[in-house]
Amino acid sequence: MIEAAATRVAADSILSRLTGAVLFGTLALGLVVPNAVDAGLVALVLLALGWLAGSGQLRRPGLGRLERFYLLMPVLFVLAWLAAWWLHGTASVGMTTAERLPKLLAIVPLYLFLRRVDGLDGAWWNGLVAGCLVAGGYALWYTWTGQQGVHGTRVPGPTNPIYFGGLSLAYGLMLIPRLADERQSTPARVLTIAAIVLAFVANALSGSRGAWLAIPALLCIYLFTAGAGQPLRWRLGVPFVIAALSLVVLLTPVLPMSDRLDETLAELSLITEGGNGNGGFGLRVQLWEVAGGLIGAEPLTGTGPGSFRLALVESVQAGDFSKGLLRYDHPHNQYLSALIDGGIGLLAVLAALFAAPILLVSGLSRRYSRQCRYLAWCALAAGVVLAIMALSESIFERSAGVVWYALLTSVSAALAVGSGHQAPD
Repeated sequence: MIEAAATRVAADSILSRLTGAVLFGTLALGLVVPNAVDAGLVALVLLALGWLAGSGQLRRPGLGRLERFYLLMPVLFVLAWLAAWWLHGTASVGMTTAERLPKLLAIVPLYLFLRRVDGLDGAWWNGLVAGCLVAGGYALWYTWTGQQGVHGTRVPGPTNPIYFGGLSLAYGLMLIPRLADERQSTPARVLTIAAIVLAFVANALSGSRGAWLAIPALLCIYLFTAGAGQPLRWRLGVPFVIAALSLVVLLTPVLPMSDRLDETLAELSLITEGGNGNGGFGLRVQLWEVAGGLIGAEPLTGTGPGSFRLALVESVQAGDFSKGLLRYDHPHNQYLSALIDGGIGLLAVLAALFAAPILLVSGLSRRYSRQCRYLAWCALAAGVVLAIMALSESIFERSAGVVWYALLTSVSAALAVGSGHQAPD
């Protein structure tokens, strides 16, 4: 349906322009400038709370069923985790997580506000393009100048290579529909191509592999969502180009991703023969073995926050694993972390949390205007990439994971739903 003008923020208003500027700056700088994404999230939430308090939308938000489900899930996940923490004695080791997880609640005011703001599409798309260009340029500078960090030559961004690489890839994948958008000028589309290439380069130079499993899944989804209304040459050609770019990045010897792929294949072979790999994948398998022991002991209620670290130390002291694992305090898998912290119930809520934004926009990605479908694609891509990243990283064990999940899913979903309310086909 068409939203009443009184319930929306006009595109030429000061509030809309200020929101767009904050959104653009956050997307453009968040991947490389420390605390930029945190500051951007706080600024957007303050703008949202101010508007919601004065507009009356908190009392009559007019939400659909899937919207209510989407907004309920972060609240339910935070409450479920806190209940599990309390059930297991509120161990002091869980205090940092108890302070970090409530940032997920930013999803609620952000979504309620941004779905009512007109004129943010340009800030969103331009922010993604700028973010890719900045991330790729930063990664090339870091490599060419011989920078070194705690992760060696892998480009870390403001946190670590996992988040920098995975989120750079997410940026690039969200931009895919713009390649086939005939409304864009030729220079704009060339700039989009450059941005996607640099996003893949940034990911490759980070050595982060966890999000790559999202690429084949998203390329298949693209055919039936954002690509559904495109000419056949674009519908099939764009996924083909992205798949070819992926292969080039994976197989080019001068990029570290080629070595990381060889390392993973070698470790898989070693593990199937009963050995333990010492690379990134092999270490994760060992961490997952420790997690499996805890889950097997208490599958229904979990063993509580902090129990993984204690079990890991005991396993290393018993000689089951090498001392190199002692630098970790979580199993590098958010689903296993949920099972350990709160059992099967917390895992179910986590799965619903990851599914909620995808379900919310899945209908919009097929039936509505091109503008709406492309924004819905962004929410699909962000949701799928973050859910895939959670297979090899406990993304809510760092503030960066919580903040990026809240920002990307709420903004993309809100813009898609807001666009759908204004301009259905």
